[in-house]
Amino acid sequence: MAEGENKGKNHQRISGKERLRYIGFEVFPGTPKDLFKNDAEKSKLIEEVNARRESGEIVREDCKLLEKRVTLNERIVLSIASLVALAALFLPFYSAYNEVVVEVPMVVQQEEPVSTDSLFSDDSLGTGDSLGMVATTEDVTSVEGDTITEAVIEDPVLEQSAEEAATTGGTTAEGVGIHANEEIIIGHQAKKQIDRDYDNLSGLGSLASIGAVGSHVFGSGFILMLTGLVLLLYTLSCIALPALNIYVAFGMKGTEDDLALKLKKYLKYNWLPVIMFTFILFMSFIGAEYGSGTAGLYANIGDSYGPGVLLSTLSWGIYVSIAAFVLAAAKGMEI
Repeated sequence: MAEGENKGKNHQRISGKERLRYIGFEVFPGTPKDLFKNDAEKSKLIEEVNARRESGEIVREDCKLLEKRVTLNERIVLSIASLVALAALFLPFYSAYNEVVVEVPMVVQQEEPVSTDSLFSDDSLGTGDSLGMVATTEDVTSVEGDTITEAVIEDPVLEQSAEEAATTGGTTAEGVGIHANEEIIIGHQAKKQIDRDYDNLSGLGSLASIGAVGSHVFGSGFILMLTGLVLLLYTLSCIALPALNIYVAFGMKGTEDDLALKLKKYLKYNWLPVIMFTFILFMSFIGAEYGSGTAGLYANIGDSYGPGVLLSTLSWGIYVSIAAFVLAAAKGMEI
Protein backbone atom coordinates (compact mmCIF):
# COMPACT_ATOMS: atom_id res chain seq x y z
CA MET A 1 0.00 0.00 0.00
CA ALA A 2 2.77 2.38 0.95
CA GLU A 3 4.72 1.44 -2.17
CA GLY A 4 1.77 2.26 -4.32
CA GLU A 5 1.44 5.66 -2.76
CA ASN A 6 5.15 6.35 -3.31
CA LYS A 7 4.87 5.37 -6.95
CA GLY A 8 1.91 7.62 -7.37
CA LYS A 9 3.77 10.68 -6.10
CA ASN A 10 5.45 12.95 -8.63
CA HIS A 11 9.07 13.58 -7.64
CA GLN A 12 10.09 17.04 -8.72
CA ARG A 13 13.76 17.41 -9.52
CA ILE A 14 15.65 20.20 -7.75
CA SER A 15 17.16 22.97 -9.76
CA GLY A 16 20.85 23.49 -10.36
CA LYS A 17 21.03 26.44 -8.00
CA GLU A 18 19.40 24.46 -5.19
CA ARG A 19 21.75 21.55 -5.76
CA LEU A 20 24.79 23.84 -5.60
CA ARG A 21 23.48 25.43 -2.44
CA TYR A 22 22.87 22.06 -0.80
CA ILE A 23 26.23 20.54 -1.76
CA GLY A 24 28.08 23.68 -0.72
CA PHE A 25 26.49 23.74 2.74
CA GLU A 26 25.51 27.38 2.53
CA VAL A 27 28.73 28.35 0.79
CA PHE A 28 26.57 30.15 -1.77
CA PRO A 29 23.57 31.31 0.22
CA GLY A 30 22.55 33.57 -2.64
CA THR A 31 22.94 33.42 -6.37
CA PRO A 32 26.44 32.06 -7.15
CA LYS A 33 28.78 34.12 -9.26
CA ASP A 34 30.24 32.89 -12.53
CA LEU A 35 33.51 30.97 -12.11
CA PHE A 36 35.16 32.65 -15.08
CA LYS A 37 35.82 36.29 -15.70
CA ASN A 38 34.94 36.05 -19.37
CA ASP A 39 34.33 33.55 -22.14
CA ALA A 40 37.94 33.66 -23.31
CA GLU A 41 39.21 32.38 -19.95
CA LYS A 42 36.58 29.63 -20.00
CA SER A 43 37.53 28.54 -23.52
CA LYS A 44 41.25 28.47 -22.64
CA LEU A 45 40.65 26.23 -19.60
CA ILE A 46 38.44 23.86 -21.63
CA GLU A 47 41.12 23.53 -24.32
CA GLU A 48 43.78 22.70 -21.67
CA VAL A 49 41.54 20.03 -20.13
CA ASN A 50 40.79 18.45 -23.52
CA ALA A 51 44.48 18.42 -24.43
CA ARG A 52 45.37 16.71 -21.14
CA ARG A 53 42.70 14.06 -21.70
CA GLU A 54 43.90 13.36 -25.22
CA SER A 55 47.45 12.81 -23.87
CA GLY A 56 46.12 10.21 -21.41
CA GLU A 57 46.40 12.28 -18.22
CA ILE A 58 43.20 12.24 -16.27
CA VAL A 59 44.48 13.86 -13.06
CA ARG A 60 44.71 17.59 -12.70
CA GLU A 61 48.01 19.37 -12.36
CA ASP A 62 49.67 19.76 -8.93
CA CYS A 63 47.64 16.94 -7.44
CA LYS A 64 48.73 16.30 -3.84
CA LEU A 65 47.78 12.65 -4.12
CA LEU A 66 50.61 12.04 -6.58
CA GLU A 67 53.35 13.69 -4.51
CA LYS A 68 56.00 11.50 -2.94
CA ARG A 69 55.39 10.95 0.73
CA VAL A 70 59.12 10.74 1.46
CA THR A 71 61.40 12.72 -0.83
CA LEU A 72 65.07 12.08 -1.50
CA ASN A 73 66.10 15.12 0.53
CA GLU A 74 64.18 13.85 3.52
CA ARG A 75 65.91 10.49 3.26
CA ILE A 76 69.29 12.22 3.14
CA VAL A 77 68.50 14.29 6.25
CA LEU A 78 67.32 11.15 8.01
CA SER A 79 70.57 9.38 7.10
CA ILE A 80 72.66 12.31 8.35
CA ALA A 81 70.81 12.26 11.68
CA SER A 82 71.45 8.53 11.96
CA LEU A 83 75.15 8.97 11.24
CA VAL A 84 75.35 11.70 13.88
CA ALA A 85 73.83 9.34 16.46
CA LEU A 86 76.37 6.71 15.47
CA ALA A 87 79.30 9.16 15.57
CA ALA A 88 78.23 10.28 19.06
CA LEU A 89 79.65 7.00 20.38
CA PHE A 90 83.12 8.45 19.84
CA LEU A 91 82.27 11.57 21.87
CA PRO A 92 82.45 11.76 25.69
CA PHE A 93 79.41 10.05 27.17
CA TYR A 94 80.43 10.26 30.81
CA SER A 95 82.66 12.65 32.72
CA ALA A 96 84.02 12.73 36.28
CA TYR A 97 86.55 14.97 37.95
CA ASN A 98 88.62 15.38 41.08
CA GLU A 99 89.46 18.72 42.62
CA VAL A 100 93.17 19.49 42.94
CA VAL A 101 94.20 22.28 45.34
CA VAL A 102 97.12 24.36 44.07
CA GLU A 103 98.76 26.75 46.55
CA VAL A 104 100.30 29.93 45.20
CA PRO A 105 103.64 30.56 47.03
CA MET A 106 104.25 33.88 48.81
CA VAL A 107 105.95 36.43 46.59
CA VAL A 108 108.75 38.35 48.39
CA GLN A 109 110.44 41.34 46.85
CA GLN A 110 113.59 42.83 48.41
CA GLU A 111 114.97 46.19 47.40
CA GLU A 112 118.51 47.44 47.68
CA PRO A 113 119.43 50.24 50.14
CA VAL A 114 118.17 53.63 49.08
CA SER A 115 120.74 55.92 47.46
CA THR A 116 121.22 59.62 48.13
CA ASP A 117 119.92 60.59 44.72
CA SER A 118 116.63 58.75 45.26
CA LEU A 119 116.26 60.06 48.81
CA PHE A 120 116.48 63.75 47.96
CA SER A 121 114.82 63.66 44.56
CA ASP A 122 111.39 65.14 44.02
CA ASP A 123 109.96 61.82 42.79
CA SER A 124 111.00 59.81 45.84
CA LEU A 125 109.68 62.31 48.39
CA GLY A 126 106.58 63.17 46.40
CA THR A 127 106.36 66.63 48.06
CA GLY A 128 107.46 68.91 45.23
CA ASP A 129 110.11 71.58 45.74
CA SER A 130 109.19 72.46 49.35
CA LEU A 131 110.97 69.42 50.84
CA GLY A 132 113.40 68.68 48.08
CA MET A 133 115.01 72.13 48.29
CA VAL A 134 115.29 72.20 52.10
CA ALA A 135 117.27 68.96 52.40
CA THR A 136 120.97 69.58 51.52
CA THR A 137 124.19 67.63 51.68
CA GLU A 138 124.97 69.18 55.05
CA ASP A 139 122.21 67.10 56.60
CA VAL A 140 124.03 63.85 55.77
CA THR A 141 126.71 62.96 58.32
CA SER A 142 128.45 60.14 56.49
CA VAL A 143 128.20 58.70 53.02
CA GLU A 144 129.81 55.52 51.75
CA GLY A 145 129.87 55.52 47.97
CA ASP A 146 126.37 56.18 46.78
CA THR A 147 124.68 54.54 49.78
CA ILE A 148 123.47 56.40 52.84
CA THR A 149 124.65 54.89 56.11
CA GLU A 150 123.16 57.48 58.42
CA ALA A 151 121.02 60.52 57.75
CA VAL A 152 120.20 63.23 60.28
CA ILE A 153 117.70 65.91 59.45
CA GLU A 154 118.33 69.00 61.60
CA ASP A 155 116.53 71.60 59.61
CA PRO A 156 113.48 72.74 61.67
CA VAL A 157 111.45 73.33 58.54
CA LEU A 158 111.98 69.72 57.41
CA GLU A 159 111.24 68.39 60.92
CA GLN A 160 108.08 70.45 61.08
CA SER A 161 107.02 69.17 57.65
CA ALA A 162 107.62 65.60 58.80
CA GLU A 163 105.54 66.10 61.93
CA GLU A 164 102.73 67.69 59.94
CA ALA A 165 102.80 64.87 57.41
CA ALA A 166 102.64 62.30 60.21
CA THR A 167 99.55 63.95 61.72
CA THR A 168 97.80 64.67 58.39
CA GLY A 169 98.71 61.47 56.56
CA GLY A 170 101.09 63.25 54.17
CA THR A 171 104.15 61.81 52.46
CA THR A 172 107.65 62.41 53.79
CA ALA A 173 110.88 60.51 53.99
CA GLU A 174 109.55 58.67 57.05
CA GLY A 175 106.01 58.48 55.60
CA VAL A 176 107.17 56.41 52.65
CA GLY A 177 109.43 54.35 54.90
CA ILE A 178 112.73 55.52 53.37
CA HIS A 179 115.62 55.49 55.86
CA ALA A 180 119.30 54.89 55.63
CA ASN A 181 120.23 51.25 54.91
CA GLU A 182 116.54 50.31 55.01
CA GLU A 183 115.34 47.32 52.97
CA ILE A 184 111.73 47.29 51.79
CA ILE A 185 110.06 43.83 51.87
CA ILE A 186 106.74 43.34 50.10
CA GLY A 187 104.79 40.13 50.81
CA HIS A 188 101.61 38.66 49.37
CA GLN A 189 99.34 36.27 51.21
CA ALA A 190 99.25 32.76 49.79
CA LYS A 191 96.00 31.83 48.00
CA LYS A 192 94.49 28.47 47.21
CA GLN A 193 93.49 27.69 43.65
CA ILE A 194 91.26 24.69 42.88
CA ASP A 195 91.67 22.94 39.52
CA ARG A 196 89.56 20.08 38.17
CA ASP A 197 91.18 16.97 36.79
CA TYR A 198 88.65 15.40 34.38
CA ASP A 199 88.32 11.77 33.31
CA ASN A 200 86.14 11.34 30.20
CA LEU A 201 84.67 8.13 28.84
CA SER A 202 83.20 7.79 25.36
CA GLY A 203 80.29 5.58 24.39
CA LEU A 204 82.52 2.89 22.90
CA GLY A 205 84.94 3.35 25.79
CA SER A 206 82.16 2.58 28.26
CA LEU A 207 81.54 -0.75 26.48
CA ALA A 208 85.25 -1.56 26.58
CA SER A 209 85.66 -0.64 30.25
CA ILE A 210 82.45 -2.23 31.49
CA GLY A 211 84.47 -4.57 33.69
CA ALA A 212 86.20 -1.79 35.62
CA VAL A 213 83.34 0.72 35.75
CA GLY A 214 80.61 -1.89 36.02
CA SER A 215 81.93 -3.12 39.36
CA HIS A 216 81.14 0.27 40.91
CA VAL A 217 77.75 0.63 39.19
CA PHE A 218 76.39 -2.89 39.53
CA GLY A 219 77.81 -3.26 43.03
CA SER A 220 75.72 -0.37 44.38
CA GLY A 221 72.02 0.09 45.12
CA PHE A 222 69.20 -1.28 42.97
CA ILE A 223 68.37 2.08 41.35
CA LEU A 224 71.95 2.60 40.27
CA MET A 225 72.16 -0.95 38.96
CA LEU A 226 68.98 -0.40 36.93
CA THR A 227 70.35 2.91 35.65
CA GLY A 228 73.56 1.25 34.52
CA LEU A 229 71.61 -1.43 32.66
CA VAL A 230 69.41 1.14 30.88
CA LEU A 231 72.46 3.21 29.90
CA LEU A 232 74.06 0.09 28.48
CA LEU A 233 70.96 -0.51 26.34
CA TYR A 234 71.04 3.14 25.31
CA THR A 235 74.63 2.80 24.11
CA LEU A 236 73.76 -0.29 22.09
CA SER A 237 70.78 1.51 20.55
CA CYS A 238 73.19 4.11 19.16
CA ILE A 239 74.51 1.31 16.95
CA ALA A 240 71.31 -0.58 16.10
CA LEU A 241 68.87 2.26 15.40
CA PRO A 242 71.04 4.25 12.96
CA ALA A 243 71.67 1.09 10.96
CA LEU A 244 67.92 0.36 10.90
CA ASN A 245 67.06 3.90 9.81
CA ILE A 246 69.49 3.88 6.89
CA TYR A 247 68.34 0.43 5.77
CA VAL A 248 64.66 1.42 5.81
CA ALA A 249 65.37 4.71 3.99
CA PHE A 250 67.42 3.23 1.13
CA GLY A 251 67.51 -0.57 1.36
CA MET A 252 63.87 -1.67 1.35
CA LYS A 253 61.93 -2.23 -1.87
CA GLY A 254 58.29 -1.72 -2.76
CA THR A 255 55.87 0.94 -3.87
CA GLU A 256 56.06 4.48 -2.60
CA ASP A 257 53.14 3.98 -0.24
CA ASP A 258 54.51 0.72 1.13
CA LEU A 259 57.95 2.22 1.75
CA ALA A 260 56.41 5.26 3.43
CA LEU A 261 54.34 3.10 5.74
CA LYS A 262 57.31 0.92 6.64
CA LEU A 263 59.48 3.96 7.25
CA LYS A 264 56.81 5.46 9.48
CA LYS A 265 56.58 2.21 11.41
CA TYR A 266 60.29 1.72 12.06
CA LEU A 267 61.09 5.35 12.77
CA LYS A 268 58.92 5.10 15.86
CA TYR A 269 61.63 3.04 17.51
CA ASN A 270 63.78 6.16 17.70
CA TRP A 271 61.65 7.27 20.63
CA LEU A 272 63.08 4.42 22.72
CA PRO A 273 66.38 6.19 23.58
CA VAL A 274 64.41 9.29 24.57
CA ILE A 275 62.19 7.15 26.80
CA MET A 276 65.29 5.54 28.32
CA PHE A 277 66.82 8.89 29.15
CA THR A 278 63.56 10.11 30.71
CA PHE A 279 63.35 6.92 32.74
CA ILE A 280 66.86 7.16 34.22
CA LEU A 281 66.29 10.85 34.98
CA PHE A 282 63.11 9.98 36.87
CA MET A 283 64.76 7.10 38.72
CA SER A 284 67.64 9.33 39.81
CA PHE A 285 65.27 11.24 42.09
CA ILE A 286 64.78 8.06 44.09
CA GLY A 287 68.52 7.77 44.57
CA ALA A 288 70.75 4.93 45.71
CA GLU A 289 73.69 4.21 47.98
CA TYR A 290 77.13 3.39 46.63
CA GLY A 291 78.98 0.17 47.18
CA SER A 292 82.23 -0.04 49.09
CA GLY A 293 85.05 1.94 47.55
CA THR A 294 82.83 4.04 45.29
CA ALA A 295 81.85 6.97 47.51
CA GLY A 296 84.41 9.75 47.28
CA LEU A 297 86.16 8.19 44.30
CA TYR A 298 85.43 11.40 42.35
CA ALA A 299 84.46 14.81 43.64
CA ASN A 300 81.30 15.14 41.54
CA ILE A 301 79.73 11.80 42.51
CA GLY A 302 79.36 12.72 46.18
CA ASP A 303 78.46 10.22 48.88
CA SER A 304 75.24 8.91 47.26
CA TYR A 305 73.59 8.75 43.85
CA GLY A 306 71.01 11.37 42.87
CA PRO A 307 69.85 13.63 40.00
CA GLY A 308 72.75 16.03 40.55
CA VAL A 309 75.23 13.19 40.20
CA LEU A 310 73.53 11.93 37.04
CA LEU A 311 73.51 15.31 35.30
CA SER A 312 77.09 16.08 36.32
CA THR A 313 78.43 12.76 35.03
CA LEU A 314 76.56 12.72 31.70
CA SER A 315 78.60 14.46 29.02
CA TRP A 316 77.61 16.15 25.77
CA GLY A 317 77.92 13.04 23.61
CA ILE A 318 74.66 11.66 25.04
CA TYR A 319 72.82 14.92 24.37
CA VAL A 320 74.01 14.95 20.74
CA SER A 321 72.68 11.42 20.22
CA ILE A 322 69.34 12.30 21.84
CA ALA A 323 68.91 15.24 19.46
CA ALA A 324 69.56 12.97 16.47
CA PHE A 325 67.03 10.39 17.68
CA VAL A 326 64.37 13.05 18.25
CA LEU A 327 64.87 14.35 14.70
CA ALA A 328 64.43 10.86 13.23
CA ALA A 329 61.39 10.08 15.39
CA ALA A 330 59.73 13.40 14.55
CA LYS A 331 60.13 12.63 10.85
CA GLY A 332 58.24 9.40 11.38
CA MET A 333 55.32 11.39 12.79
CA GLU A 334 55.17 13.62 9.70
CA ILE A 335 54.79 10.75 7.21
